Amino acid sequence: MRITVFGASRHTGQAFVEQALAKDNISITVLARTPSKLPFTDEQLAKITVVQGDATNKDDVAKAIDNADIIVTSLGATPTGLTTANDVGIEETAAAHILEIIKETRAESQPRVVMVSSTGVGGSYDVPYIMRPLYKIALATPHKHKLVAETAIKESGVPYTIVRPTLLTNGALTGKYRAEYGASGYYVSRADVAHFVLEQCILEGKFVNESPSITH
Repeated sequence: MRITVFGASRHTGQAFVEQALAKDNISITVLARTPSKLPFTDEQLAKITVVQGDATNKDDVAKAIDNADIIVTSLGATPTGLTTANDVGIEETAAAHILEIIKETRAESQPRVVMVSSTGVGGSYDVPYIMRPLYKIALATPHKHKLVAETAIKESGVPYTIVRPTLLTNGALTGKYRAEYGASGYYVSRADVAHFVLEQCILEGKFVNESPSITH
């Protein structure tokens, strides 16, 4: 199985790559602006195909997803303050490129797109009442772009899974979490989100064309 990962340099994407490398019969390709900054050991890097480039560049994206069976994207803005961030809208731009390339070059063998999004995108039905002000203030702009990306993916006709975690932590992998449509909670570790994406969404083939929320 060939998996291309966008967002592998940190957080959930990094955790996903590390877990996937421990599996047999999975090959990993990552797109990286600066390959020398990838947070993997030399042993891990020897097992990864690294494409240097930017997710906002369509040609770079095309190189990265060539022959991929699964495309995992955990891209998102990097907060710099309560209401400011870098790379705002990167998930929206990358999703547009991915979908265009699939339609142009992979119409007969479409890979599944797995996007790590967020609870609260498009509404607050899966956000606890006490957390809603935080989502509305601090996450309004990032969520606007995630919603555009989610909508484009859902309406594209390309097979997809949109994973919507609650607030992300750097906690340990536990394998104990709830994942279902509308699941409401407060937090979940990035390692557990990566585990869910790899084990259930990809290896078990669950949640195709669905948008499960995940929380502890």
